[in-house]
Amino acid sequence: PAGPWILACNHLSHFDPPLIAGAFSRPIDFLAMRELFQPPWFGSLMRKCHVISVGREDVDTAAFKTVLKRLQRGRIVGVFPEGGLRAGATSVLEGARMKEGISLLAAKSGCCVRPAVIVGSDQLYVARNWLRRPRVVVAVGEPISAPRGREDRKGWTDQLASEMRKLYAEVKKSHGLEEVVLPKTPQERWKAGR
Repeated sequence: PAGPWILACNHLSHFDPPLIAGAFSRPIDFLAMRELFQPPWFGSLMRKCHVISVGREDVDTAAFKTVLKRLQRGRIVGVFPEGGLRAGATSVLEGARMKEGISLLAAKSGCCVRPAVIVGSDQLYVARNWLRRPRVVVAVGEPISAPRGREDRKGWTDQLASEMRKLYAEVKKSHGLEEVVLPKTPQERWKAGR
């Protein structure tokens, strides 16, 4: 849709942002952990790609304000509300809780959030998969209106997580995904070699 909105997606690999962005005709300003902005040359590249640096330990007020400004300018902001790379039991797709900061961001901006799921990007951690074309699926759900009040934020976060799990179930069913494509940690990928 036109106008500003927030994309909330599960996070399998460092390859997720460009793969997700490739599924859209508009640019997406992703949030990324501050550590990825080192060394300085890589930080410069990230800023040129409109990536927003965020600290993961405490509330990062500067990053929060930057996100709100980008949304006010009509941008799409991509967020990984799991708080880092997750697969299996640690993933929202398998029932784990996600960070509630996404609900605060939606509430303060008034922007809708579109749940999204990416599957298969973690296959790119294995070098031989660069020589073939691994199956990667990006699916995006319907917009969810921003929560109305502080009390509503936890329930809203649970609703977003539920929508992401439903989307994941639909992706698995409609694409007939094989076990090899389903989410794995980088360590599991390296050990299996696929």
